[in-house]
Amino acid sequence: MKKTSVKTVDRLVKILDCFSFERPTWSLAELCAELDLPKSTLHRFLVSLEAHGILRRDPVDVRWRLGYRLFIWGTLAEKSTGLRQVTHPVMQELVDATQETALLTVYQAQDVVCVAKVETNYPVRMTLVEGGRHPLHAGASSKVLMAYLSPNEIQSIIQDKGLPKLCSNTITDPDKLLEELAKIRQQGYARSLEETDPGAWGVAAPIYNERKDVVAAIGVAGPSSRFTDDLAQQYAALCKQAALRISTLLSWGIDPSASSGLGPSASPSGELAEPTQW
Repeated sequence: MKKTSVKTVDRLVKILDCFSFERPTWSLAELCAELDLPKSTLHRFLVSLEAHGILRRDPVDVRWRLGYRLFIWGTLAEKSTGLRQVTHPVMQELVDATQETALLTVYQAQDVVCVAKVETNYPVRMTLVEGGRHPLHAGASSKVLMAYLSPNEIQSIIQDKGLPKLCSNTITDPDKLLEELAKIRQQGYARSLEETDPGAWGVAAPIYNERKDVVAAIGVAGPSSRFTDDLAQQYAALCKQAALRISTLLSWGIDPSASSGLGPSASPSGELAEPTQW
């Protein structure tokens, strides 16, 4: 592929990456300022993406939005990977065992994306948006994914993204973050308390594929009013069990409904068996 073609693809991806839950619409002028592209060049890209149904321009406010073709692609991507199908029963069991919200996250382009969630029935609970992007240096599900990246990738993220302070306990010092990531790799899980939002805590463990590469993270999150160190340890063990089960299902291609669940030991009030190490 010619360098010009690669550059065009890179630009198109950067345009699409501008759209998020926090900012779902853009004007041409706003995108020009964000991407530092000439107006004529950007307009040509936008019109081409609109012709393919990837973007759409609202006829009333003339702002750009994601197109319905991306919804079709997203549905196909979900079915082709099978990740949500495999993980949902395990996530539901994790919610039943902890009575907290379970979430599934993946690493993508120096960010963490929440690809699935199962919420608890508690009226006070953590609410997360599927498809939302989050920084890697804060929160259990984010840090556990960052911990298993290559050293070069970790340094690139720190350099490119920085370590902005999001909440009272966000790690903003690079050396302390590297120490935290080493600790996560050693113990096989991550935990956080008020690193992303006031009154929020979480624990998470890595999910592996058949090549033993980390491909996702499964975790639970809840309000700090229900947080204790003992519960965090118990829930971390449960997340490791759930991650191991999903890793096995992904490697063997087993129907999750046919395999054993977290079992009686999954109850946070009972004794927990030590999860098998991958």
